[in-house]
Amino acid sequence: MAKGNKFVRGVKIAVAVLAVLVMSVWSMILYSDAFIDWWIVPAVTLGVGIATAIHMWKWWIPLTWSESGLFNGMCHSVFAAVLLTFAFFALNNMLADSASERADTAVVTGHFREEHHRHRRVGRRYVANGEVYYTYKLQLKLSDGRTKFVEMPLKNYRRIHDGDSASVVLRDGLFGVPVFDHKALRFRKAKRSDRR
Repeated sequence: MAKGNKFVRGVKIAVAVLAVLVMSVWSMILYSDAFIDWWIVPAVTLGVGIATAIHMWKWWIPLTWSESGLFNGMCHSVFAAVLLTFAFFALNNMLADSASERADTAVVTGHFREEHHRHRRVGRRYVANGEVYYTYKLQLKLSDGRTKFVEMPLKNYRRIHDGDSASVVLRDGLFGVPVFDHKALRFRKAKRSDRR
C-alpha cells in the first residue's frame, strides 16, 4: 500500500470517527429537550442500520479496506444509527410546530446524583481516573404520565423537593415527540402535606 493511500485512508477514517462523535454529542443535547425514552430512537435506527447493512456493507470496503462482511456491516450499522438518530432529533426539535405551544404542569418525582470521574493522562499510553465530580438530575412527570430527567445546577437542585410542581412549555415536534425549553422551566413549591 502506498504511503499516499495510507494517509488518505487515515484522513477518511478520522473524518468518519469525528462525524460519529459530533453527531452523538449533538443527539444527546437535542434529546435533553425531547419527551421520549432515551432508548427508543437509537433502538429503531440501529435496527434500520442492521437491516440496510445486509445490502450496503460493500460500500464500506474503500474506507475500511476489509472484505469482511461482518466488520463492514457493523461499521455501517453504527454509522447509520448515529446519523439517523441525529437527523430524527434535529428535525423533530428544530421544526417543532410553534402554533402547538402549550403550557403543562409537571411534578418532581425524584432526585438523582450521578458520579463521574475526570480523566488524567499518566503516561503516553495510560489514562487514570482523576477527581470525582457529580451531576444532578430531577425526574419530572407530566400530566399525561410521561417522565423526563432534567439536569440541574446544584444550587437549584437543593431548593427543589419531591412533590414540587414545574411549569413546562411544550411544542409538538415534527415527528410527534413533544419538545420543551429548559430555560422556560419554572418551579413552584408544594405544600408540605403534598410532598412525597
